[in-house]
Amino acid sequence: MKTNPSSARSRPLVLLCEDEPIVAMDIQMMLEDAGYEIAGPYACVTDALDAINNINPDVALLDVRLRDGEVFPAAERLKENGVPLIFHSGHIVEDNVADRFPKALHCPKPVMPDVLLGTIETACVKAECTQE
Repeated sequence: MKTNPSSARSRPLVLLCEDEPIVAMDIQMMLEDAGYEIAGPYACVTDALDAINNINPDVALLDVRLRDGEVFPAAERLKENGVPLIFHSGHIVEDNVADRFPKALHCPKPVMPDVLLGTIETACVKAECTQE
């Protein structure tokens, strides 16, 4: 059973998949400071898939290459659930992310924090999630 439906939260929930600990911590702190709730960070695809079985995030911020492989199985499941995807990766072009997920947003690494926050805000607007 999935928990944390959007209507029960006061802050949008961002599912974060990132395998670099310092990058993950930096993004998590930045997003929390901006008023978002964070699920993760998940460094492995298997952990992200387990989380997706139990939560319903408003937006997903995904690095392409994680410790146990590419994030695409989790991205497919999130896409099926109607979750807006943002790929935050240095591997967007060579992995044909735009071809596989044409509605996804992209923030190639490295990205300025204000650009990343703006992209997440855009995804939240598309998903009609609220932030109080």
